[in-house]
Amino acid sequence: MMQLAMALEGCGKNFIWVVRPPLGFDINSEFRANEWLPEGFEEKIKVSGRGLLVHNWAPQVEILSRKSLSAFLSHCGWNSVLESLSHGVPMIGWPVAAEQFYNVKLLEDMIGVCVEVARGKRSEVFHEDIVEKIELVMNEREKGKEMREKALQIKEIINNAIKDEENFKGSSMEAMDQFLDAALKLRGEDKGNPWSSSVSS
Repeated sequence: MMQLAMALEGCGKNFIWVVRPPLGFDINSEFRANEWLPEGFEEKIKVSGRGLLVHNWAPQVEILSRKSLSAFLSHCGWNSVLESLSHGVPMIGWPVAAEQFYNVKLLEDMIGVCVEVARGKRSEVFHEDIVEKIELVMNEREKGKEMREKALQIKEIINNAIKDEENFKGSSMEAMDQFLDAALKLRGEDKGNPWSSSVSS
């Protein structure tokens, strides 16, 4: 957290940081800024007007939907990935558990919408590395432009998949309709079956 705070202060970019107790601490415990952040960090950020520290929770989807947002530092859990890409926002990945490691590899190596800054709970990362990744994604260099273009292409693919218009249904909507039709058909068949469960959900 110290290194991330130093990176956000030093990168010169505006940011929103949802801060919670670090990994290994009770997520519901009181946030101890004097232990977990550089001295005076919150006050400096408040005075500069460049950043916003939000404690515990923020409306992630609403933030990702803002056109001014240029990058999302994320653990790359699949829900966060979908939320980010459905708004065309490239990611800076910091996976810590489970499938997040695979998601980052997919997003970086195969799709090209993410750069990994660190890996795992115990990885050593320095603020200079974080600043480098922030600049890579947000500045007007070829790599950053390419990532943003690809993220916008993915956004369009996702939006087309969930379209439900009079003359057009996206692939996800068609699949959902097929699933629901099959479920209703099975339910109808079960009603005539004396061995079917009488418990309904």
